[in-house]
Amino acid sequence: MNNFTTNIYQMKREIVKFSNKLCKNSNQAESKFVTDMIYGISKSKDILLSSIAGELNENIKKAYTIDRLSENLCCSLNETIDNNYCDLVMDSLGDNPVFLIDDSDIVKPKGKKFEDLGIVRDGSSEKKEYKNGYHHTEIVGLTENMKQPISVFSKVHSCTSKDYISANSITFEGIDKVVEMLNKRNLKGVFVNDRGYDSNEIFRHYFEKQQYFVIRLKENRKVYLNHKTYKITTIRDSRKGKIKMKLMFQGEEKECYASVLKVQITAKKKWINLVLVYGLGETPMMLASNIPIKSKEDVIKITRCYLNRWRIEEYFKFKKQEYKFENFRVRTLKAINNLNMMLSYTIGLIAILSEKINKREFVNKIIKESKSLKDNVYLWFYRLARGIYNILKMAKTGIRNWEQIRKTNKYDGQLSLL
Repeated sequence: MNNFTTNIYQMKREIVKFSNKLCKNSNQAESKFVTDMIYGISKSKDILLSSIAGELNENIKKAYTIDRLSENLCCSLNETIDNNYCDLVMDSLGDNPVFLIDDSDIVKPKGKKFEDLGIVRDGSSEKKEYKNGYHHTEIVGLTENMKQPISVFSKVHSCTSKDYISANSITFEGIDKVVEMLNKRNLKGVFVNDRGYDSNEIFRHYFEKQQYFVIRLKENRKVYLNHKTYKITTIRDSRKGKIKMKLMFQGEEKECYASVLKVQITAKKKWINLVLVYGLGETPMMLASNIPIKSKEDVIKITRCYLNRWRIEEYFKFKKQEYKFENFRVRTLKAINNLNMMLSYTIGLIAILSEKINKREFVNKIIKESKSLKDNVYLWFYRLARGIYNILKMAKTGIRNWEQIRKTNKYDGQLSLL
């Protein structure tokens, strides 16, 4: 029991310290809300307001707590909270940050009252059916040591909204936010995109922002080589790969070969490096990048950057499975995005803790409390989330006693005129 008490004490302290860093420039009400949400999500492993309210154990009716949380979700939060979070994220990414960009879907097949509910393709269904739902754009950075995905931009959006322009406009919004974060620290990042982002608009935006990128090309892409236009598959099929390398792919080490050549992309005819990777699958991988290549190690770096893309897919899966993100009941887009933000902060805390594995005793205790079977994994989120849940479920009280409550002097006398 003493170990449980100590672990609970330390876990609550970690959550409060993290929340205080986010809300150091916010008022008391916002600070309390953020702390309650991070603690409630961590303890319940759920994003339902009823579940979060139940874990706060406040000395009032549960319905009143739900109403308070709901009202805060419908309000615009102080921008400094997200700015402080982004500063913490950048501290954990190192001097050569890698960012992964991808889209997902949030399916609400029975939903009728949600604001601007659109039609999305359900990627998790066998037949890839179209259902009611929202689009979800995410940008995650990879932490410096453990390469864990940590969110820097996350937005739920719908094509039926009045002010909606396009999916690219949301992607550009996220890229611009990350570029602004990088410029504050005089850094340059590497943005990794899948084939869905192979478009001239995306290439132009990266060139304008002067950022490095790695984009997997579609088979219908055309490029300029020796002042002639070629279909990318023609170039791919005419080479076999000269650079030998070994890479981890789908859980096993594979021997593959790569070819590199300079081509011009149809977007402004800018020069890029075309990296062709043979041996990882039935079809050779075609990667476009503006990262300078001076040696074999640079080719391996570009290929590994792209192969890290599975981590953002696992990030989406983690949000939906561990925290039941698709099961939210708030109805307005503002409330949905604020709830998404609170979940991103909660997972952000997990990512920051993952950087201290084998460095801090308490983080190792969290992993031990998850009671997992394997010793080493590539993604530590599941173990840390379950370990935090197992620790906090033993807590009999909420987080109220840990929050900083403003103290006022008691009135001790009659007013007097001086």
